[in-house]
Amino acid sequence: MTPVSRRAFLGGAALAIAGMNSDAPHRADHASKEKHLMNTQKTALSCPPLIRGHLRWYDHAFAMREGIDGWRRELDDERRIGANLLWLSHVRPALDAKDADTLRDIFDACAERGMGVIIETGKTRDWYIHCDVKRELDEVRAVCAMLAERYGDHPAFFAWYVHHEIYAAWDAFGAYIDELYPAAVAACKKALPDKPVTLSPFFILDKDKVFGDFRYAEPQEYREYWARLIRRSGFDIIMLQDSGEHFSYVTMEQRRPFFEAMRGACAEAGATLWGNVETAEMVVESIEKYVARYGRVHHANAKGIPWRNVPIDRLEQKLRLAAEYAENIVSWGYCQFGRPHLNAEAKQWYEEYKRYHDRVAASIEMDGGFDG
Repeated sequence: MTPVSRRAFLGGAALAIAGMNSDAPHRADHASKEKHLMNTQKTALSCPPLIRGHLRWYDHAFAMREGIDGWRRELDDERRIGANLLWLSHVRPALDAKDADTLRDIFDACAERGMGVIIETGKTRDWYIHCDVKRELDEVRAVCAMLAERYGDHPAFFAWYVHHEIYAAWDAFGAYIDELYPAAVAACKKALPDKPVTLSPFFILDKDKVFGDFRYAEPQEYREYWARLIRRSGFDIIMLQDSGEHFSYVTMEQRRPFFEAMRGACAEAGATLWGNVETAEMVVESIEKYVARYGRVHHANAKGIPWRNVPIDRLEQKLRLAAEYAENIVSWGYCQFGRPHLNAEAKQWYEEYKRYHDRVAASIEMDGGFDG
C-alpha cells in the first residue's frame, strides 16, 4: 500500500472531523482523484469505510421533552462512533416553534463537537402526488430563507439537503422533477451561495415488477439519466442510497453496477459522490420467499415485515462497497434502530459498530496510510 497524507486521503468532500466550514470543496476534483485512492488487499478505496453522519428527523416532542441535554447526549453517542456530520430533516416544526429556538441550540452543540450540519430545505406532504411545482417551491424558498436568516452564518452550517428523493422519473413526473430540482437548487444558492446542495437518490432492483408497475432502468440508462439531471440541476453532492429495496437478501454485486453508474454520472456532471449506507434492513431471505409470504405487493403495503440492524460483518461489506466509489459516507437507519438508548438490541449493535469503527480508525496510520 502506498501511504498518502491523511489530509489527502480525507480530501475533497470527505471532511476533516474538526474542519467543517464553507471553504471545504464542494465539487470533485476528478483530475486528481486517483491520488486519493487507497489500496487494500483487493480493492482501492476512495474514503474510509466508516459512517461520518446519520440522518435524523427533527422530533419536536423529543426536543421539548429532553431539551438540549438530550440532543447533546445523542450527538456525543454519534461522535463516539466517528460521526462528524448531523444530517437533519423535517425541521419545519422547529422553525415554526414559538417556545424555543431548538435549532440554534443544536447548531451550537454541533459546533462544540466539531460537527457540521446538513439541513433539509423542506417539502410538502404528498409532494410526489400533487406535482405542483409552485406549491413545492413556495415551501422550499420559505424554509431556505428562514434557515439562512437565522443560521446562515453559523460555523456548523455545512450544506443543504433537498429532500425530494427519487429513483428516476419519466413522462409527466419527469417533467415535474426537471423543473423542481433546478429551482430548488437555485433557492438554496440564492439563500446561501457558498453552501453545497445535496440530494440522496435511490435505485431499484425489481426488474420483474414484484413491488408494482415501476419502470426499471438498467445501470447505463440510470447513469445517463442522472448525468443529465445533475448537470441540469446543479447539485454539488449526491448521496446515493445503497438499499435497493431495503432487503437483507440484496447482495453487494447487485448494488455495485448502480454505484458504478452514479460515479460516472457525477464525474460527467461535476458533482461529488457520497454513499448513503443504510444500517437497517428488512429481513427476507429471497425475493421468492417475499412473494410466497407477502404476495406481489409493494413492501410499504406488506404487513409484518421484520426490520433489524444490519449485522456488522454485512455492514462492513456495504461500507467497503460504498468506499470504493464514494468520497464520504453517511447513513440512514441509526436513529430508528441503532441508538444505544433505544433498547438492549440497539445498544449491542452500537457497541459492535463502535468496535468496528475503532479498529478501522486505528488502521489509518499517522502518515495517512489506510490499512483495511
